[in-house]
Amino acid sequence: MKVLPHCLLATVESDSHMWNLVYLQLWLGEHGLQVKNLGSCTPIDAVLGALEQRRSDLLVISSVNGHGYSQGLELIRQVRQRYPHLRCVIGGKLTTSEAQTLAVRRALIDAGYNQVFVGADAIEQFSAYLSTLPTQPDAEPALALCAPSWG
Repeated sequence: MKVLPHCLLATVESDSHMWNLVYLQLWLGEHGLQVKNLGSCTPIDAVLGALEQRRSDLLVISSVNGHGYSQGLELIRQVRQRYPHLRCVIGGKLTTSEAQTLAVRRALIDAGYNQVFVGADAIEQFSAYLSTLPTQPDAEPALALCAPSWG
């Protein structure tokens, strides 16, 4: 059996949107990752608990409600206290003002995210980032392993 890189997918507590998480779950699976989707309105304790239950290679935070910046800061601070070497990325609509989005990118990286994906080319940037992750030998797309796992 092939060991696929494991990705934990979540959003911030105030974000009730699910469509972005389902899209990313399938997309990440197509890129060869095994994905655990924690679903919408993810409490920080749920993210930390899931990281304790299973070693993950990547934490992906997606937010489309405009509060990803403020709530993403608190999330990464707590994650970094326990998992200083875990690869963590955030992306989506992270502020309520497009003008602020690029300005907060640096603050999110300084707080501990390895990368921040925003703007029209975010998914292309994310794809390029995934290609820098260590790969497992003989990894195949994990689409079949991406059964809904939220809840």
